[in-house]
Amino acid sequence: MNKRLCYLLILFIPLFVKAEQKKEVDLPPLHHVVKVRPSSSIQVPKHYPLNDKKEIDCQTCHGIDDIEETPWKDVDKNAPDFFRDGPYSQLTDFCYGCHQKKSYERPNIHQLLDENGKYKEEDCEYCHDKAPDPEDQLNTSELTFRLPPEILCFGCHLKTPHLNALNHQVKPDNEMRKTMREAEKRLNIILPLDKDEKIMCVTCHSPHQIGLIDQNRPAGNQVADTDLDEGITYIEHPWNQVFQSDKETRLKQLAKSGNEVHTLSYQRIKTEVLLRASARDGTLCQSCHRFER
Repeated sequence: MNKRLCYLLILFIPLFVKAEQKKEVDLPPLHHVVKVRPSSSIQVPKHYPLNDKKEIDCQTCHGIDDIEETPWKDVDKNAPDFFRDGPYSQLTDFCYGCHQKKSYERPNIHQLLDENGKYKEEDCEYCHDKAPDPEDQLNTSELTFRLPPEILCFGCHLKTPHLNALNHQVKPDNEMRKTMREAEKRLNIILPLDKDEKIMCVTCHSPHQIGLIDQNRPAGNQVADTDLDEGITYIEHPWNQVFQSDKETRLKQLAKSGNEVHTLSYQRIKTEVLLRASARDGTLCQSCHRFER
């Protein structure tokens, strides 16, 4: 090859590289991989196009024209077809168009008995350092956990899974402690406190599937009139109309300040599970509180 031509090529190589780099689009963090062939474990809908190499590409998931050449900041993420067949209320609803939902479901670690009623020790070690024997009658002080019990539940659950959840995490006064001890004896249950003698999630909630611990023992006694897959359920109540009218003005003000519409409804508990005593009839509340009649 002519020496002069070689020098010219060397000089222009950086320009070719820069031109190639301009074609690349910076993708946001946690973006789905592209330029890969779909595996046998997923089923891409027929109207979701692959590229000429039968690979997943931008146009596979997105219905916006020329999205590959458009800078990410200029793409209209609110366009109905930003995700094909959208919009979606949750991104995972779109993902399950190709991926099998069951393969990505988080296991219910409270489901501690298999279909034959056998104890699943490995699931106990999500919370316990070492799975205890359910037959052993151990004190709370004899159990060891991966995290302190008062924060252990927050590894999977929100700190505020229901109204007043945080308000309850306080140290009960002497009168309330007396009421709790009386309830434990009367109902044959436990209402454990944390190391600082504060109320925590498992004061009211049992973390164990009913039947794992003998129900005649206080630690195994609980309310469970539904299965763990269904969980707690609610029914509408006639008081809902009054409840919503009372909250209407404040919810409208909240919507204006946050650009988000909130809807509340007054419902009654229909079925319960994983509770030390029934909340539906007020027994659980009255295990700590005394109400004037």
